Amino acid sequence: MKRIFKWIAIALILIMLAMLCWLLTFWQRWPAAAAWVLFLAILAGALLTRYIWRKVRAWRTRSLEAEPVKKNSATERHPVTLQRQWRAATTLLRHSQLRRFRHPLQVLPWFMMLGRPGSGKSALLTQSGLAAPLDLPHEMHDGKAPVGWWYFDKAVILDISGQFVQPEASQDTRTTWNRMLDLLGRDRAQAGLSGLVLTVSAQTLLSANGEDLIDEGRLIRTRIEQLIRLFDRRFPVYVLVTQIDSLYGMEAWSHLLPQEVQEQAMGHIVDEPEIGHDVRDVIDIVLSKVNSRLKTMQLAMILRHPDADPALLMFPTELARLAEPLKRYVQHALGDSPYLESPILRGAFFTSAVQEGNTRSGSRDQQEIALQEAAHDTVKQGIFVRDLFNRVLPADRDLSRPVAVTSPWRRLNRHLGLFAWWLCVAAALGYLGVSAVYWQRTLDDLRQRYPETMIMNNTLPHDMRIMIAQRDAIYWLEKRNAQWASRVLAFQHQLQYVEADAKSQYVNDFSKYILPSLDKAIRQSTTEENITSHPDGLVNAFQIEARRANLLRARLRGSSYGALMAMPPIPTPSLQLLYPTLDSNTVSRFNDLFLSQLAWSSDLQLQNSRLLHLQDRLRQLAAQSATLDWVIPWANAQPDLASVTLTDFWQGSLRPNKLPEVAAAYTLNGERRIHSFLSEIRNSMPNDSAFDKKLTVFRQEYAQKRLQAWQDFVGQFSQGEQILAGQGEWQSTIGRLPHDDNPYLRLARRLLSEFADMPDDLRPGWLRVLPQWLEVRQRAHQQAIVRVPGLVSDMGSMILRGAAQKGGLDQPRSQLVSRLDAIRLYQEYQAAITQAMNSVVTSQAQATKVAADFHGFDSQQNGQSPLQTAYARLISLRSLLGHNRPDEQLTWGLMAGSLQLVIRYADQQASCFLQNAWQDNVIAPSRWTLNQADRADKLYGENGVIWTFLSGPIKPFIQRNDSGWQVVDTLGQSVPFTADFLPFINQALIRQVDLKAGKIEQHQKQQLATLAQQQQKQQWQTLAAESAEKLAELNTTANTLKANSYPVSLMGLPTDVNSDARAKVVGTLLTMQCSNATLRLNNLNFAVMQSIQWSQHQCGQVTLQIRLPAFTLTRSYPGPRGFVNFLRDFPGGARRFTPADFPADKNRMAAVGITHITVRYRISGQETLLQDAAQLIQTESDIQSAQSRQQQAQQALITLNQPTAPEIPPAVDQLPVLNVMGVPERIGQCWRGDVRLARENGSIGQLMSELVAKQLTDKP
Repeated sequence: MKRIFKWIAIALILIMLAMLCWLLTFWQRWPAAAAWVLFLAILAGALLTRYIWRKVRAWRTRSLEAEPVKKNSATERHPVTLQRQWRAATTLLRHSQLRRFRHPLQVLPWFMMLGRPGSGKSALLTQSGLAAPLDLPHEMHDGKAPVGWWYFDKAVILDISGQFVQPEASQDTRTTWNRMLDLLGRDRAQAGLSGLVLTVSAQTLLSANGEDLIDEGRLIRTRIEQLIRLFDRRFPVYVLVTQIDSLYGMEAWSHLLPQEVQEQAMGHIVDEPEIGHDVRDVIDIVLSKVNSRLKTMQLAMILRHPDADPALLMFPTELARLAEPLKRYVQHALGDSPYLESPILRGAFFTSAVQEGNTRSGSRDQQEIALQEAAHDTVKQGIFVRDLFNRVLPADRDLSRPVAVTSPWRRLNRHLGLFAWWLCVAAALGYLGVSAVYWQRTLDDLRQRYPETMIMNNTLPHDMRIMIAQRDAIYWLEKRNAQWASRVLAFQHQLQYVEADAKSQYVNDFSKYILPSLDKAIRQSTTEENITSHPDGLVNAFQIEARRANLLRARLRGSSYGALMAMPPIPTPSLQLLYPTLDSNTVSRFNDLFLSQLAWSSDLQLQNSRLLHLQDRLRQLAAQSATLDWVIPWANAQPDLASVTLTDFWQGSLRPNKLPEVAAAYTLNGERRIHSFLSEIRNSMPNDSAFDKKLTVFRQEYAQKRLQAWQDFVGQFSQGEQILAGQGEWQSTIGRLPHDDNPYLRLARRLLSEFADMPDDLRPGWLRVLPQWLEVRQRAHQQAIVRVPGLVSDMGSMILRGAAQKGGLDQPRSQLVSRLDAIRLYQEYQAAITQAMNSVVTSQAQATKVAADFHGFDSQQNGQSPLQTAYARLISLRSLLGHNRPDEQLTWGLMAGSLQLVIRYADQQASCFLQNAWQDNVIAPSRWTLNQADRADKLYGENGVIWTFLSGPIKPFIQRNDSGWQVVDTLGQSVPFTADFLPFINQALIRQVDLKAGKIEQHQKQQLATLAQQQQKQQWQTLAAESAEKLAELNTTANTLKANSYPVSLMGLPTDVNSDARAKVVGTLLTMQCSNATLRLNNLNFAVMQSIQWSQHQCGQVTLQIRLPAFTLTRSYPGPRGFVNFLRDFPGGARRFTPADFPADKNRMAAVGITHITVRYRISGQETLLQDAAQLIQTESDIQSAQSRQQQAQQALITLNQPTAPEIPPAVDQLPVLNVMGVPERIGQCWRGDVRLARENGSIGQLMSELVAKQLTDKP
């Protein structure tokens, strides 16, 4: 799990690094490939740093991965010896002729022999019989050296000291082993280790106990794992059993072998087993093969040498004794493990290098019956050794395999230096590539930004567009070259040349085409004719030329482009007036174009000449105007200067027209802008005495005009009440009066800030009073003002200064007392206003009471009106301070502004209260009366609501004199009534007289209406009786006529058709429906007769059918009078029918050519019937007329007999009587749009002056 987290962390770090590289590339607008180059460069740097660090640590990373150890800082013999010996051995190889093939260290396979001390490794190599073309110096052959080097023709054998596989090895030994692995990994990094030979002596296998073999096998397995992890490859391992001469019968066996057989390898090579295969099986296979071969050779030797030593027969048996201990050894040294890599056990071999005889057969527990060979002198002869090192091992040089699980990080570490080098190369190539792409893209972008055509045609719009495009392209290139990426990439100097050439071209074009056009436009705009028609042309020219001159002066003094940008620019509005044909975007870029031309120009002489020319031009412009008053409208036109309006102090939503304001030129910012502008002009043309005189005069006049503008604004400041919409905004303003953000206090502070720099001796009286007012107000707002230490200290200082100056304390003491009295009076003034304010904002009733107390105040009832108290305290304060000069009235008007506002608010609320009372007590009671007379009586009667209202809540606000009713005016304040109210109440008595006359006239009209109604009723009753009598007579006549019976005889005659018809009439059938039977007269063109007794009560519809061969024509006479209608249709007994009489059969008649059919009857007795039928019709018509007259008379009588409904009062908006009477719906303004204007501050101050004068006069 830890390993997984490690790789996840590395992946996240790489992803974050890639994202940061991409973001940096995106931010710097580099090519996309730069992100990869930057990523590879950082990665290469990191890996190279790691590589160098590993070098500094002496290549310790690989060995520490296998077995982390702590190095001893002391100088040890083995590491030093190993280092020297290894260097000498590898140097010997490098200088050998192996260089002809490839790297000398990689040409031959390297095999390592590993075994415990005494296992016979060195003796085997010595007695191998192989030639060693190279040999180390004698001092490197120390027997205690950790590595022995053997240079055979086909392999290099490393004889590793046996101390490295001893379990009891010291820390120094392990350090030497790790150092040796470092050296081996460095020199054989590509080819690795070709194989490992594990040596174990036969005597050790037979004599050692199992625990020793297990410990030795485990330690060897650890070394093998280190070697495998060193190269991440599994190499073949050979088990070499040495000293087999200690087996009984081996010497006897070897004496009988020829020399060439003794040089062969005794053992067996097996194929690479699968992972997980038991290595003990390999030993079994090897011993089986060797025993089989020995037995075969044993028979051959016995046959060849019958007198051979009997020990010959014991050798295979003795060899088999090695099986179990050998398998135990390889099981722990090479066996499979789930935690370790599985080595390739290639095979096992048996050798002998020294023969000493005196060997015994059997195990130790069989020594009693054991056989023993004779002792002899030591013989050093390598048996079964030569082919092992000369043929078997070199043949497996390419048998190594990759490990099952390869660590990519370890593989990378192995080639870290090379990998880092290639990354550096890739980063360098990428650096050059990115630089080329970067600069190519820069040039491509520059081509797109730079104007395609650079042809100037002296047309200003065209030339300006080209210059703007040039400037933007050059500025972009300049910023591009200034980026740190541009400074670190290659080929930078080339683009710097491009930038310099582009700037030079820009300066030349601007000087040649744009500046002459500007000079020409300024000359034309400042002619006498243009100045007369456009006065602003002179100030525009002044501003443009002065700014140009000052920028030129700054550039000549060495100012940078940034410093020029910080200076006042050439104004765009002025340029827009010079170039009306140019769009605003183009004109707004002129200052940038001009600054770029200054910054990029290197011709100082040309710039100096232009400056002198501009100064001469400015002197000419100054001589064209006698004064500098043209700067006032210029300042007012500046977009960043705002005038001071009432909305800056009053927080309301209305915006009436023509409200007072202070022009922008007379504000503090406007004053500073004007002085700054005039200073610019003055600096641009030094030593001009004429301009200096004009400047002095202008400053004096400007100061007076500015003071007068603010004085007029203060005098009309109370008009700010006009922007307050309704009660809500008024109440909000009232709520701010005790605080610092009330409009009057804000204006006072604004005045102090506007004229803070004005000397006291030049200030008018109203400005000198302001600081005293604010000081008194500040002291008055402190708690326990008399006991405030700060105040006492201030007053004490004042007394001491006065005493020191005038030699006495009387006058300072009186000033202190006066100041304390002033503070007390202001506190009482503020307390009275606060009391009134808290009352008026509570409700309309409370506000009305406060207004009533104010307007109904009696001088003998002091203290009943807080508003009157506030007025009295303010007058006393002014009298105490002695400020009663005419020029101080404005400030006292500001001080009384809060009081005036509260009074007007109370008056407005009182008007709302009176309006509601008017609606409830006058309009509503009169609206719901029964009739108009009652309404008029309710309004204007002896006890009318109007007279009650005038003696009620409105009484304190109006008064009656000889000329009529008037609104009460108290100290210039009154309740606002509508214009219709006073004329209405003055005409109330006249309307009362009109009401009485109206009542008499209405009574007479009612009597006349009653008499006329009675006459109409009598007439309708007579008409109803006459209609009923006539109707009865007519009904009798009609019933008689209907009951009569009339005999009529009919004879049917032949029916004719037109002569050219193609069909003839077959016959006719006349039928009549009667109650007793159906009468039928069937005429088949023969005479046929029928008598009829007709009565209207018994007979009804008559039908005539004319039968033709193909169809029948039918004509009906419906209704009770059907027979009468039939007789009228046949007046002479005959009737000619045409196709028009039969619309349904018109086409069929036309098909047979019939145009007419004549039907004939002979009728008798019909005259009486027709006469009575006509009479019956007339009688029925008369009946209907009589019934209609009777119904009309009855309906009229019902209407006249109904009681008169009470009169329903009309709706509120449909009261014609009230409108006629002139009763106004509204009497109070109540926050309407026509609120009476407030008094001006000057008039308030004038009123207070009059009151102060009166107070002083009234004093005894």
